[in-house]
Amino acid sequence: MIRGLDHVAITVSDLDRSIEFYARHFSLEAYFVQRSPVGRLQAIAYMRSPQGVLELMHAPERLMSEAFHFCFATEDFNAAYARLVGEGVPVKSEPRTTAARDPSEQGWLRCVFSGPDGEEVELRGPGTAPWGA
Repeated sequence: MIRGLDHVAITVSDLDRSIEFYARHFSLEAYFVQRSPVGRLQAIAYMRSPQGVLELMHAPERLMSEAFHFCFATEDFNAAYARLVGEGVPVKSEPRTTAARDPSEQGWLRCVFSGPDGEEVELRGPGTAPWGA
């Protein structure tokens, strides 16, 4: 039986820059880093969040497609958005209301930020839309 999603893996061009980005802006903790090559990967880092793991694969020649994205949920969209913008994280898509996948998500907002390698990092959660969304 499936109990949940274990991890999401992305390729990155600069492992240390990506570790710092996800630790600083999203409070992920690097709990295992392997700096010796493994196949086509130069290094791997695993970063823990309360709900799962983000795996950073250092493989500069195999960067992800821009179509790929993953999403962080927040309990206070407005505060999280303001904090990330204040920290200088590039906004790729301004906040807007999003369709509720179930009734508990009614009125939720979403936006997309750019990660260090251009990966799309979505933010989603309850909030108010002063942006006219």
